[in-house]
Amino acid sequence: MSKEEYQAGDLVFAILVLIIGLALIVSIPFETKWFEGIPLVKQPRLWPTFCIVGMTFFAVPYIIQVWRNYKVQLGQVQGELNELSSWLRPLEYVFYFVLYVWSVPLMGYLLSTLLFFLLLTIRAGYRSFFYHIASTIIWVLAKNLSNTSITIVYFCKNSVPPSWFITKK
Repeated sequence: MSKEEYQAGDLVFAILVLIIGLALIVSIPFETKWFEGIPLVKQPRLWPTFCIVGMTFFAVPYIIQVWRNYKVQLGQVQGELNELSSWLRPLEYVFYFVLYVWSVPLMGYLLSTLLFFLLLTIRAGYRSFFYHIASTIIWVLAKNLSNTSITIVYFCKNSVPPSWFITKK
């Protein structure tokens, strides 16, 4: 790896691999067992330990190699921060999933799923009314083809007529 081949995020990634490897090495005695009377190659602790030790061992020379090629400059640090922010972008969808899971008991499966289908369609960049209708049709087809019977929760029972909900028995 030459200095021209260094990419933003390499140093952070190398340090994260080392930290995760060390944490996994520390957790091996608590997560796996060693049984008496079982051959070495059949022990449940052996192969995960080999993998984790290998990952941690090879992370050290990788960090050294990346550190040699890393130049601390203002532009380089800004590139690192930009790369880290791009790593955090998928967490937005984790947040959406947690919000969805939280909303199902409150609004019911039917209403919250339809709402999240529409909101994620908008978030994905499909702003046309055609795509909103298409996502709703896909949702209705998936629900009906899977032969699910969804009960109407109290919130929906008192606010919309039951004929709005298609259920199969």
